[in-house]
Amino acid sequence: MKIEIIEYDHRFKKDIPILFTNTIHKTCNKDYTEAQLDAWASPNIDFKIWEEKVAKSKPYLAIIQNKLVGFVEFYEGYIDCFYIHHQYQGMGVGKSLMEYVLAIAKNNNISKIKVDVSITAKPFFEKFGFKQVKMNHIKRCDEELINFSMQLDNK
Repeated sequence: MKIEIIEYDHRFKKDIPILFTNTIHKTCNKDYTEAQLDAWASPNIDFKIWEEKVAKSKPYLAIIQNKLVGFVEFYEGYIDCFYIHHQYQGMGVGKSLMEYVLAIAKNNNISKIKVDVSITAKPFFEKFGFKQVKMNHIKRCDEELINFSMQLDNK
């Protein structure tokens, strides 16, 4: 199974928010309540807001056989979104996207990479050497969610 990492392609603009929402609801449900998941990723996707967001952030996309299976937003040394389709986790998609980000950082002399990650995603980032800087309590739609600020010294 060949994983292709490409720069943002607007053909996937509707697939990105669907992948985001489904991934959160199907993989983070052991660490967060249903109300927290809804606050984080509303099942009522606002495609217009997402279209504007990805048009600006230009995420890198992981594609297998012309299907979006993951994406990452990376700018100014910060990983904003990093999501892998729930059916493709554990198949090397996340590793491929992370290696792509690390290569971009190295080529641009970015020595520190920062990210805020969920309870669920924390072990994945730790495997790549990210260290917890602090625990955060985030308020969304009257729900409190815990996440972690992490950092990688990319030397």
